[in-house]
Amino acid sequence: MIDGLAHFMNHDNPPIRPQHKMAQEIKNLVIIGQTKDGKTFRPSDWAERLCSLTSAVGNNKKLKYSQFVRPGHTPGGIKTVTVNPSLHKLDPLAWKFVLDFAKEHGLQFEAIPASPAYAAIAEAFRARHSTRKFLPTPISCDVIAELLELASRSPSGTNAQPWKVYALAGAAREALSAALLERFNQDATEKPEYDYYPNKWVEPWLSRRRKLGFDLYGLVGIPKGDKPRMKEQSGRNFLFFDAPVGLIFTLDRHLAQGMLLDYGIFIGHLIIAAQARGLASCMQTAFADYPDTVRHHLGISEQELVVGGLSLGHPDPEAPENRIVTEREPVEAFTTFQGF
Repeated sequence: MIDGLAHFMNHDNPPIRPQHKMAQEIKNLVIIGQTKDGKTFRPSDWAERLCSLTSAVGNNKKLKYSQFVRPGHTPGGIKTVTVNPSLHKLDPLAWKFVLDFAKEHGLQFEAIPASPAYAAIAEAFRARHSTRKFLPTPISCDVIAELLELASRSPSGTNAQPWKVYALAGAAREALSAALLERFNQDATEKPEYDYYPNKWVEPWLSRRRKLGFDLYGLVGIPKGDKPRMKEQSGRNFLFFDAPVGLIFTLDRHLAQGMLLDYGIFIGHLIIAAQARGLASCMQTAFADYPDTVRHHLGISEQELVVGGLSLGHPDPEAPENRIVTEREPVEAFTTFQGF
């Protein structure tokens, strides 16, 4: 048992504080359903019961465990509960209850250490969400170049580095936005570069899409069926949601579609780098629906496929649409573990 964990297993210690070194040294605590004398702990559903403390009911009416207290098992099939130390800051009572439960029943612990770098990256990932209204605060070209340099360290097959970026601000961004919004409001159509959405939505993706739409329209006060206002909200994509910086991404057509995987990693790295730098973002594929207009205004050749765009800037803290925090499925719902 490492020092940080031993400290908190002592009943005589004062209340937990976020600054304590355990939060810096430990990524997760794993409570193992086995007592110190090697006996399997009962009842068999103890882990699920303990995790229900911080769970909620999802869209499918099934229990969804939080990222802070999750059930699992060892390679040998022994039930476990993984506890994220961030819980002690968010809900000190729940944290204390979980630790007291383990101590009172003599359960074994395992501490998984984490470096300060991991903690910082994890915080950036958890804080990131799509921002749909930005402040006009300008961002220097040097900052954008720094973020792109970091993103360029993304893994790429055979080091192809397929990304090409057009960074727009000021009059250049405004001119492109005006042209695109005019086309959109005229219901003009252009041949999209690729199919992003399926022709027909099915479950479980249909419910996720609908919930996001209902949540967004509800926050900005758009009632169900108000198509003009829905269209107006969609049109804000082409304004980069008022962000001071807009990025357009293209891919050379000599490259195959598999390179879009590399591109996605690049954009993901860029978004997380921006988040860590204190900047918000919103990834947008709407620009790929008007490739001719984008190419015309930016002087892009037909050889370049318009992948999409990204809004970058400081979030407007007063904007209701920026309060959306989308649900995420638990790891167990999309991962099959074998051999652990």
